[in-house]
Amino acid sequence: MYDLAIDLSSGEGNDNHSVCYNLPMPELPEVETVKRGLEKAIKGKKLADFESDWHKMTNKPAKQYQKILKGKQILDVRRRSKMLIIDLSAGWHILFHLKMTGQLVYRDKKHCLIGGHPIEKSCANLPSKFTHAIFTFSDKSHLYFNDVRKFGWARLYKSEELARVLTKLKLGPEPLAREFTVDYLLKALQRRSRSKIKQVIMNPEIVVGVGNIYSDETLFSAGVRPDRPAGKVKPDEARRIHDSIIRILKAAIKAQGTSFSNYVNSNGEAGAYTKQLKVYQRYGKKCCRCRGTVRKMKIGGRTASFCPKCQH
Repeated sequence: MYDLAIDLSSGEGNDNHSVCYNLPMPELPEVETVKRGLEKAIKGKKLADFESDWHKMTNKPAKQYQKILKGKQILDVRRRSKMLIIDLSAGWHILFHLKMTGQLVYRDKKHCLIGGHPIEKSCANLPSKFTHAIFTFSDKSHLYFNDVRKFGWARLYKSEELARVLTKLKLGPEPLAREFTVDYLLKALQRRSRSKIKQVIMNPEIVVGVGNIYSDETLFSAGVRPDRPAGKVKPDEARRIHDSIIRILKAAIKAQGTSFSNYVNSNGEAGAYTKQLKVYQRYGKKCCRCRGTVRKMKIGGRTASFCPKCQH
């Protein structure tokens, strides 16, 4: 099951509104959607207080967070891979990872917009038993970090610390950045020649943000089976894979991500990119291209969906 609750319809700047996000299995388009929503909601605000009841969510004691964050201004909201970065004044940064059930909810004192998510009434009754960190702004609005399973985290770093942390992760290029070229992908496939192509494009050391959903969609678009050894992918196929990754991720971002099950946004609408999926979780159904049957297989512990007639 994949649920995503988002709202980007509240207008520009810091208007009175609430934004509710839930990402049990976020990939790049979903985290980018959260990033853009938070940027509109909190950029320019000043922090006044912080509290947390879960020590593993933070890398410093809550009282130290409180002391450091007080008076700091939100300068920017960024994304790196599947993580969010909030840039603060005085060279501080908050690095967020939502993991499987992390949820960020921005709410002011007048409005609350609720989308589909597994945390019942999470916007209406905050803080709840699932709220493990609260960022309070000087205008009395709040950013709540909810997490049912408590795997997510919010870590506070100075600029040089953040740079070291990100370097240690050995992250590959962003798929929508100039560094992600066809030539780069070809060389990466050669280095991982025995690995299956699906595993390679899902490897964050090769390229970040491409998870199970978008790897399936990419390989279907490129006409390449997910279990093909990377070393046997031809240059023209690598170009198709490269171009498909970029095109599909851009389309998913435009559609504000993919969602399943009971997701609706604050307007009561289902996740838009779900309607554009060609193979992901469609096994047993007819292929939208050849009318054959979509199949599934296990690759590295993940379920891959593909069309045996359209993908070779």
